[in-house]
Amino acid sequence: MQWAIFFSACMCVMSAHGADLMQSIPDSCRQLVVMIAPTWTSSSGALQQFARADRRARWEPVGKSVPVLIGERGLGWGLGLHELPKDDGPRKVEGDRRAPAGIFRLTAIFGTIDHKELPPLKLRFQAVTPALEAVDDPASRFYNRIVDRARVSEPDWHSSERMAAIPDYGLGIVVAHNPENSPGAGSCIFLHLWLGERRGTLGCTALRRADLIELVSWLEAKSDPVLIQLPREAAQREFAELLK
Repeated sequence: MQWAIFFSACMCVMSAHGADLMQSIPDSCRQLVVMIAPTWTSSSGALQQFARADRRARWEPVGKSVPVLIGERGLGWGLGLHELPKDDGPRKVEGDRRAPAGIFRLTAIFGTIDHKELPPLKLRFQAVTPALEAVDDPASRFYNRIVDRARVSEPDWHSSERMAAIPDYGLGIVVAHNPENSPGAGSCIFLHLWLGERRGTLGCTALRRADLIELVSWLEAKSDPVLIQLPREAAQREFAELLK
């Protein structure tokens, strides 16, 4: 995707509701990671990084656009920094195999990868140990959280991902989707490794190893990084003024 052409096309289709979504980007945000998919049901898309010097500055592309995989069933509106639209597109729920659409903070890097294989990181890193689990049981008080099972006296979940056993989690970034941990609204969303040949993910966004390493080395806590994920039609409507 040629992002300059894409955003130029966006400039003429700005909607009133789009202004609301633009305002969901925090003033403190200096780094954007933008994923655009062709349609709501696409299982792949393109990801581009953007940066700005301050809240009044123009967003400028950083690096090149890279291919990504998303949910096998495409996208659904998730819970994040944005208000949910009253219409237009499905809503994400637990187990729907959709990646969340919307605006979300990126809060931490994780992985089983040896630190020596990575450039210096400027976002918090959490090593994935055999006891680390991503809880996806909506009935659990730990729903949508990454927990160290060894530190929980009474585990109450019946479903979770044992993260050390999942090769895709060799390296990943935590997406702050469903920050209130609303039961059934979708859990444990990451940007993670794209390994092997596959048609899509269970709801995360997957990048090739070199692309993910480049991304984690660029992200920095002081820039309050944010992820935007949308199908092309919604992006053209909602973010027409992104680069003004």
